[in-house]
Amino acid sequence: MHKKPKEKEALEALLKVSKKVSSSLELEKVSDMILYQAKSVLCTDHSALFLLDEESKHLFLIGAKGFADNQIKNLAVLGSWEGINVELIKKSKPIIVNDIQRSAKFKHAEIPFLHKKLPIGAFLAVPLKTDSKIIGALLVSNHKKRRRDFTEDDKKLLSTLANNVSIALLNAKLHNNLKSLFMNTVTSLVTAVDAKDPYTHGHSERVARYAVRIGVEMNLSKDFLEDLRLSGLMHDIGKIGIKDNILSKDKALNKKELKEIREHPTIGLRIVDSVISSKVVLSGIAEHHEYYNGKGYPKRLKGKHISMEGRIIAVADAFDTLTTDRPYQKAYSAKEAALEISRSSRSQFDPHVVKAFQKTFSKNPNIWQFK
Repeated sequence: MHKKPKEKEALEALLKVSKKVSSSLELEKVSDMILYQAKSVLCTDHSALFLLDEESKHLFLIGAKGFADNQIKNLAVLGSWEGINVELIKKSKPIIVNDIQRSAKFKHAEIPFLHKKLPIGAFLAVPLKTDSKIIGALLVSNHKKRRRDFTEDDKKLLSTLANNVSIALLNAKLHNNLKSLFMNTVTSLVTAVDAKDPYTHGHSERVARYAVRIGVEMNLSKDFLEDLRLSGLMHDIGKIGIKDNILSKDKALNKKELKEIREHPTIGLRIVDSVISSKVVLSGIAEHHEYYNGKGYPKRLKGKHISMEGRIIAVADAFDTLTTDRPYQKAYSAKEAALEISRSSRSQFDPHVVKAFQKTFSKNPNIWQFK
């Protein structure tokens, strides 16, 4: 049996979570901290966080703790149930229900509780507000077998937590929206770049996916992987400054044309540098054609002087290039391409990156593009 926290301990926990939540703009991190603390401070079996959809005026689930995976879908249905939306959103009132089976509001309602698809016997839900605007709802609940009722003190405590984290949650949501908008813009721009060369359709997306798989195998951090994906997606963005007749030429390039196309990492760096500050993103774009032996371009960097992101994207880029039909080369099979990359370890590619590539290639064959 969980013990109810003392008021002083609860307030200290609220201050702690408010500080933590306010320090992050990542929606996933913010929601995870809120869910953990709500469940912990009120000693409940479950917690759930909903955000308000501006168009439908219904709540949609963004995270939960304590529920099994097969219960999450039914929990999400709860956010669209009119009885809850009226109280929380339209009337801006908290809800306490200590016995769902006997509650007049829920007794005849067609909601997941009554079909034993959710293990909720009692719940407490409060609106999330910024000034006078409601942005969502925070819910805690107990299993049907639990016998501790939610009290007015619990309601005040959860409302206090909700009031302290609402602004941070709204900021994270806005940041997430801006991030999505930015990624949509990037994707559109990358699609336009790929479209300039009829042989590279989808190339940037695949390179980004391959690079991340190699990074996962190397146990790189989540933040690094996120930037690595963006860098892989944008690695050829400088080709937007290269003439179409060079990109689509179906014969070998002459020296002048070769020199021009080798400018694309530098052009890409200039384009992206004005809008992105991430060193990982920028270095991956600038250095993905550098060779481990120092014979690459544009700066002839060597070994560890090439950034890790540059070394990873180099392998991902080469694999996709080898497995795609080009005017000057028939596509290799995936296995042939993997062997070719292995042969170029220590000359063109970092042997540590090649080793990670070989491992993920063996373990996750479905991820790699087989011809």
